[in-house]
Amino acid sequence: MKATGAILAGGKSSRMKYNKAFMKIGGCPVIDIIADKFSALFEETIIITNEIELFSGLGLKAYTDIYPRMGPVSGIHSALYNARYDEVFVMGCDMPFVDINLARYLLEKLGPYDSAVPEIDGHLQPLTAAYHRRSLPVFTGCLEQNHLKLTRIFREELNALLVPRAELEAFGHIEHMFFNINDSEALAKAEEIAGGLGLLDKCAKISTSG
Repeated sequence: MKATGAILAGGKSSRMKYNKAFMKIGGCPVIDIIADKFSALFEETIIITNEIELFSGLGLKAYTDIYPRMGPVSGIHSALYNARYDEVFVMGCDMPFVDINLARYLLEKLGPYDSAVPEIDGHLQPLTAAYHRRSLPVFTGCLEQNHLKLTRIFREELNALLVPRAELEAFGHIEHMFFNINDSEALAKAEEIAGGLGLLDKCAKISTSG
């Protein structure tokens, strides 16, 4: 697919004390699990991080924030700025269970919209969303004005398509797909989810092939 997959891998987690991208499920770093999915769909996969040196062995291009240390708004901005293609799927590095077919679906729904973003029970999921490069000036303006609340940007600044839960459920169990690994307890839960989905063997194979 002529689109860019961008993995937001910011920096050291305050809870985990290291970059969350390197948390392991079934012996495989989450970043490898996501990169394996992205490579099956996107013409280009990039990493947005403030710790580029950590990702040098992955064979993927990595870019820092252009507006450093300003949170996920800055990460999305850098992804749009550095992507080879106009259509970009952005995902956080701590979400290993998103079905890659959901990424395709959201990108195909972009059309004239700046973004196609999942909405689950009234909550937006901007770190699992499709964006068009035409939205770059909006993010630039928000960063320069220190407007960093993503939900406000979506509600007030972007021409965004909100994709409801009913459509998202076609791609898997919602609570699994949008599960974030933020601490050691969540990591243990992720191992449990992966086991229930029969993914542990696949994770091990990805780790071995890497």
